[in-house]
Amino acid sequence: KRTIQNSLKPYNVASIRTEIVDPETIQIRLTISFKYNSTITTKTVDDLNALIVSTLTTYSQNTLEQFNSQFRFSDLIGQIDDADSAITSNVTTIQMSKKITPTLNTIGAYEVNFGNSIYNPHSGHEAVISSTGFKISGDDNELFIDDNNGALRTYYFIGTTKTIVNANFGTVDYIAGKINIPSANIISVSDVDGVTSTQIRIVAVPSSPDIIPLRNNILEIDLPNSTVSGKVDTATSSSGSSVATTSAAITTADTSTSYITTGTSSSSGY
Repeated sequence: KRTIQNSLKPYNVASIRTEIVDPETIQIRLTISFKYNSTITTKTVDDLNALIVSTLTTYSQNTLEQFNSQFRFSDLIGQIDDADSAITSNVTTIQMSKKITPTLNTIGAYEVNFGNSIYNPHSGHEAVISSTGFKISGDDNELFIDDNNGALRTYYFIGTTKTIVNANFGTVDYIAGKINIPSANIISVSDVDGVTSTQIRIVAVPSSPDIIPLRNNILEIDLPNSTVSGKVDTATSSSGSSVATTSAAITTADTSTSYITTGTSSSSGY
């Protein structure tokens, strides 16, 4: 970075100061349920799952994962339908996530800026934000984050009972897509996807099915936390049978969502 800055100095006018900003990744996780016509294919539902996962991988690598590359929902669901001629439709939901790296054992402020508005249809709507676990000073519980009417909250579970610890841990600007934690002394971070981590992942439901990266943001499909499942389309398959399965992709526990986006190759809604 310093080398690039120094090499640009001879070309800068007096009022311009060059600054290099690291890219930030917004990961898009998908939950895909598709139907297929079993009378026109010998492929199994697992075969079709694999074709869709391959489509997602190619879409992420070739369409996303670079500056200014936009996620267009209708384009992707059309590609899912086109992954095989037997696929008749798909219903897909989306979430977006970013990670923060806390400075442990130090009081600090943190901001997550998605640059895309967060779903909030009305006051008092159920939580659309979730997180991986962490611990803060003075509390032995593994904490998680959700939201309530613009406030960011921390909570932990006793069995299946959610216990709110701090109802004002931070704020959520749904329109701007910003999450702010003004002051927190985080002392440890839980594993993420079963792997030791130094980061906390924040997941949010976007208000639009299209996600547009701003400035230094880059988009990619979060394949390990996306799921694909399929079943026979009884409207087109004479057998009338219905078999469902899920691909090897897994969805972790921090994916609570109430926002549903549906679509086929010719239509979408949210």
